[in-house]
Amino acid sequence: MMRAYRFLIATAGVCLFYAQIAVAQSVPIDDVVRPPIVPVISGPADVAAGRTVVLDASNTVVRGEDVEYRWYREGITQPISRTVEAVYTPEQIGTTLIRLVVTATVDGEPVEASAEHRIIVYERKIVLVADASIPREKLVIHQQEAERQGVFLRVLQPKETALPLEGGGMLFTVISEGSSALVGAESIVLWTDGIAGLQALQRVMESDSDKQAALRHQTIIMIAESGLHTLARTARGPFTLLMPDRIIVTRTEALTPLIGATNIDGFLDKLDQWDLAYLVVDESTLAVRPWNLLSVLTTYMITHGVSSRTVMLLLMLPLIATILAFLKQVVGVTTFGLYMPSVIALSFLALGWTIGVSFLLFILVTGYATRTLMRRWRLLYIPKVAIILTVVSLTLLLLLGLGAYFGLTLSGDTIFILLIMSTLSESFLNVKAEQGWYGAIVGIAETVLAALLCVFIVQWSVLQSFVLAYPELILLTLLVNAFLGRWTGLRLVEYFRFREVFRQMQEE
Repeated sequence: MMRAYRFLIATAGVCLFYAQIAVAQSVPIDDVVRPPIVPVISGPADVAAGRTVVLDASNTVVRGEDVEYRWYREGITQPISRTVEAVYTPEQIGTTLIRLVVTATVDGEPVEASAEHRIIVYERKIVLVADASIPREKLVIHQQEAERQGVFLRVLQPKETALPLEGGGMLFTVISEGSSALVGAESIVLWTDGIAGLQALQRVMESDSDKQAALRHQTIIMIAESGLHTLARTARGPFTLLMPDRIIVTRTEALTPLIGATNIDGFLDKLDQWDLAYLVVDESTLAVRPWNLLSVLTTYMITHGVSSRTVMLLLMLPLIATILAFLKQVVGVTTFGLYMPSVIALSFLALGWTIGVSFLLFILVTGYATRTLMRRWRLLYIPKVAIILTVVSLTLLLLLGLGAYFGLTLSGDTIFILLIMSTLSESFLNVKAEQGWYGAIVGIAETVLAALLCVFIVQWSVLQSFVLAYPELILLTLLVNAFLGRWTGLRLVEYFRFREVFRQMQEE
């Protein structure tokens, strides 16, 4: 707080200083602060050898007349262009430095400014997308090896974040911001946890048809520590949407032969020679079988506009309901029914449990405060509940506005879940009226804890990948619930509650 206060004071002082200069010289403040020429170079940061690259200086800011542009290549004294654009075709692999010099006449005096743009020229380009858990030292080693082999290895890696909004959220951001790096890549390597990298790439490509069209000539390589068959089966859905040349699922050790190979076919030959396990996902692996009808359905949904996140939430709901049924029937946990903790668990999955708990507390506090204020009005029950839900909805609207102000935006399905979760205030108030504060607090506490347990179980990336790969296994929850429906034994909590009775029975 003190640093921010000092920063504001310093900024105000600088602004006051420039304002005094401008007043003294009768010059606008912007003319004092900004230089007369600000060169700006727009263009790619890397290009394949033999391909033509166009650099543009049209965004250059110039206050003056007789503007001239001169483009220079490193090591050459003669300009390669004297216009606002420079067309250059590099032939040698390595790094090329392009320098732009802009001259103009400002207030009768010649003024000159320059800017530099570095271009990496490559013969083969590989883009490596790694999540934050991969040590940076390993990535540097692979980059150095690629440089020795004459391969340009571009690494995209997000930083660690303490805000668990959603799995792959940071990967989506880093791929979206660095999407220009995907252009010209022979292959895209996804070194991430499970299918998170592929899902993030899919979300980026959904909003960029040009890059998705270029992906048809590229190969996606997924790095996995274990479960190659599960991951390859999970990748079939995104494959039908992205339609790359192919998806190769293999081990971490495959990075070395990938860098040393001349092309993807040579890479596969090296995997065979080195006896490294790999699986290929292409059009031949998408055949329909009687036992994979649900997999085909989920793939069809993903490829026809339904987000993979929505499909995942739908597949997780039966599993969440089964876990809650086990907790209630076998363990003896008391929750606000089965529907309410399921909705809370889904909201925690969509938002992250920290933000989900915060929204839940706001909903409960708002509902209780509204009902307390309405006591003197002596309203009937149904209109009173309608007013409470209205105030809770307005509170959610205010929270969403604050979230948008701080850069936290929610998808449509998440907002729908929040609106359903707002009905929890009615259940809480009913229990509070019937059983008092103790019963209401215990009920909401057990409901939230049960929902958190479900979230921690279904957020396991291995489980998510397995469910996406084999969605037919969700049908097994029907058998589990049929078994729970015939449960006649005591609950685990009851053994603890009636321990004195059991002790007396044993003594007798």
